[in-house]
Amino acid sequence: CTYNIDIFHNLLYHICINPSSIYRLNNYMKFYITGTRRGLGKALSEKYDVVDNLNEADVFINCKHDGFTQVNMLYEAAKLNIKIINIGSNSPDETKSKPHIYAVEKTALDKANHQLFYQGIDTTIGRFGYFDSPRVEHIDRKKMSIEYCVSIIDWILNQPHKVKEITVCP
Repeated sequence: CTYNIDIFHNLLYHICINPSSIYRLNNYMKFYITGTRRGLGKALSEKYDVVDNLNEADVFINCKHDGFTQVNMLYEAAKLNIKIINIGSNSPDETKSKPHIYAVEKTALDKANHQLFYQGIDTTIGRFGYFDSPRVEHIDRKKMSIEYCVSIIDWILNQPHKVKEITVCP
């Protein structure tokens, strides 16, 4: 095996000498991100070094909502013992006056994240309110920018300890 000595020295500097700048480690991680065609997933895929296969990833960002698929993907990633960031929603917190399957699907993701976190898996759920994406452009409510949501994900990645959940609303 050969190693790029500059990368090694850079890692040592950020871990041993300057722990406050550990965020630079993200530059060396491989990310598997779902939902990269548009919105938040696209912004994340443009920022991070993305791989085409979950098995090659150091970090899985579970971004694409498609029924209960996010829950299934979370369990698959948990088997690999990699860092996981789930993109959830604050929708389960709101009382619904009519059936709302989306809130139920996101509640299932919350519960799966909770279960796996306490089993020792490094999994976080980012529970966002509305953010400015094509999926909700028709909704006339206050929204966060996608760049702000990316900064929250950066914050999660930069923490020296596991973060179970964070809820952010405009």
